[in-house]
Amino acid sequence: MAYNHSRYEVIMQPVGAISAVGTATALGQGGQAVITTVMADWGPGYVPHRIRGAALVMSGTDAGNFSGGAVEVSFEADISTPGAVTKMFGIGLPSTGGANTSRYYTPTYTIEILPGQKVNLRATTAATAGIRVRGVLYVEPRWEEPANVTQMVAST
Repeated sequence: MAYNHSRYEVIMQPVGAISAVGTATALGQGGQAVITTVMADWGPGYVPHRIRGAALVMSGTDAGNFSGGAVEVSFEADISTPGAVTKMFGIGLPSTGGANTSRYYTPTYTIEILPGQKVNLRATTAATAGIRVRGVLYVEPRWEEPANVTQMVAST
């Protein structure tokens, strides 16, 4: 049985070339959505988690420069076939700046991420100008199901 009091938010960690903007900038303001490679990811370490919601927080630093067409950012995971990434859902960003705003999505079906799997954040259409977005997942650990440790190596 799942309990609401154990739900919490996780900030997806920036990946890729974050050194160009600095680690503090990437962690605080998110990845740039001007490329279609993976901007950030997250995965559970020991306990399976269900995704109850997701949000994109647009940074005030670059959002004012955002121009061009609308951008969709997709949340992907290897949940159906190991090693094969599947789009779970997407969140659309406006075609004009939206400094310090958030867009959210609430799944209407159960999405469970197991230890060893990860959720990727990727712009499916690149922005024509700078915009930073930080991916946030609203997750719930599934305590009644212990981790599948058969593929894990115990530390000695």
